[in-house]
Amino acid sequence: MSSSVVLKVSGLSKYFVSGFLWGAQKTIAVDHLDFSLSRGEIFGLLGPNGAGKTTTLNMLVGIMKPSSGSIDIFGEPFFIGKISPLARIGYVPESTSLPGYFTILELLDFYGQIFDMPASLRFNRIKLLLEMVGLVKERNCLIKNLSMGQRRLVDIMQALINDPDLIFLDEPTVYLDPVIIERLRSILMRLKSEGKTILISSHMLSEIEKVSDRVAIIDRGKFAKVGPKEDFLRSGTMEQEFLRIVKHADN
Repeated sequence: MSSSVVLKVSGLSKYFVSGFLWGAQKTIAVDHLDFSLSRGEIFGLLGPNGAGKTTTLNMLVGIMKPSSGSIDIFGEPFFIGKISPLARIGYVPESTSLPGYFTILELLDFYGQIFDMPASLRFNRIKLLLEMVGLVKERNCLIKNLSMGQRRLVDIMQALINDPDLIFLDEPTVYLDPVIIERLRSILMRLKSEGKTILISSHMLSEIEKVSDRVAIIDRGKFAKVGPKEDFLRSGTMEQEFLRIVKHADN
């Protein structure tokens, strides 16, 4: 694998079986995905509800075991239980579920300790992140007293506490207002300039259009189209191309 390739996925599939014996039914959630991500790239993953986006991310971060296929991260095979690559990975899940009785500072310091970061490094990293997302004044507020948008920013900070090289974001703009979305866009471009590799799963087609280098549309577990962002804009907007592809697949 090229040293610039951070993530390589081959034949990645996930299916679920319900029922027993002759009544068993197999549901395919992700169907033989192949793609790779390079250093300093932002990759947008688009798809309708139930298309397989979150299932794909869950396999890429080791939450869910693939039914078949392989995942290579940082040039080595990755699988559930392999801990070493996780120190260089950041992940924002689809739903926020932060413990409410931590303050922002306490929570970020706790996550920093999980990564065995020295106290001085934790202090400097937390200060940088608070300034980056604009929550310096709220640093001593309890999580349960924050707005949903502010909690989402804490989700993003916890994903970045370890200064990861590979970042997975599942619907990162949910709960965010336009002003904070613009701030997030600036954060993503800053991370890209630092050589971070980012995969974003989102329903916000306009944001994917603004920040992504390459885009994939997933529908019914399969890639309907993958390519440079410009390939999705030749006939109009990202939304127009998305609707054309998804509606064509329904016919």
